[in-house]
Amino acid sequence: MSQQAFWLFLKMDKRNLFVQMALQCAPVLAGIKVSNLLIIEERYWKELCFLLRNSEMCARKLYRCRDKITLLLYRREELEQWVKTLQVEALLKEIGYDSVELHRIFRKLEQRIGGHGNGEMPFPHELGLLLGYPAEDVRGFMGIGYKKCLYTGYWKVYEKAEEKIALFSEYDRAMDLALSMAYERQNILKLKEVFEVDSREKKLAV
Repeated sequence: MSQQAFWLFLKMDKRNLFVQMALQCAPVLAGIKVSNLLIIEERYWKELCFLLRNSEMCARKLYRCRDKITLLLYRREELEQWVKTLQVEALLKEIGYDSVELHRIFRKLEQRIGGHGNGEMPFPHELGLLLGYPAEDVRGFMGIGYKKCLYTGYWKVYEKAEEKIALFSEYDRAMDLALSMAYERQNILKLKEVFEVDSREKKLAV
């Protein structure tokens, strides 16, 4: 987050749904990530469903704790393609997922998250795969292969650090644009279009 975006954020209503979506979900809203987690008060659930009804975005409840819910905000087609990529599918099957159909992945993941919440199971770090984290980094974080962490950004990086640092910069840019839109009360679901225009302008300026 840039300093300018930070100062805008300080002026905004932190409870506003668009502000929270800008803060937590800018990369997926910008179309450069398959999904993001969104943690909100449960009373905002119906409002979120209404906002998303005619959009490319989907929301899935993963966990509820007191008055808050943890959701996966995702682009269905992109996420379906992602979990079927060779490395992601292989790791999912390695850790107990017998199918890469989204509804079956969600069902098992929700069971594991619930088990963790009840203190019965370890945290399901495969959630990182559903968030679009590269399989090699999820493997590294889980201790599979005993690799050294090279960088910590939106997740811990174990391979191709330079490439992922550049990607994290794009995520930061998406957040800056999203917060600016939220501050100006623009429809944050239009972030993908705004991000694409901003990207073209940056290329022309080089």
